[in-house]
Amino acid sequence: MSRAEMVRQMCAAVDSGDAEAFGAWFASDATYVFGNNEPLIGRAAVVAATAGAAGALPWVRHVVDQVAEVGDQLFCRFTIETEAPDGKPLALPCVTVIWMSGDEVVDYRVHMDISPAMA
Repeated sequence: MSRAEMVRQMCAAVDSGDAEAFGAWFASDATYVFGNNEPLIGRAAVVAATAGAAGALPWVRHVVDQVAEVGDQLFCRFTIETEAPDGKPLALPCVTVIWMSGDEVVDYRVHMDISPAMA
């Protein structure tokens, strides 16, 4: 499977609310950073945070706009579709940088402002 397909499968897991399937891509000691939040360390922390985020939004859909592979790094550009608390549709830009070791994610960094979905 290509790494671009891996990214699509990871997004599909998040979109369906399957935090365990998303977390299965991560090394047991992986690092995950969302925006300016403190880093999460370990697969269990990633699964717990993903489950919590899925519960905070009414729904989410990742539109994969681009995946560029440079060595062991993936640079991913997404449009995150969801809705604001008042029900208005949102399309939020997101860039994620993923470091791989073999078939496992060892570092995952999300650069996104999610505040419009939480306001």
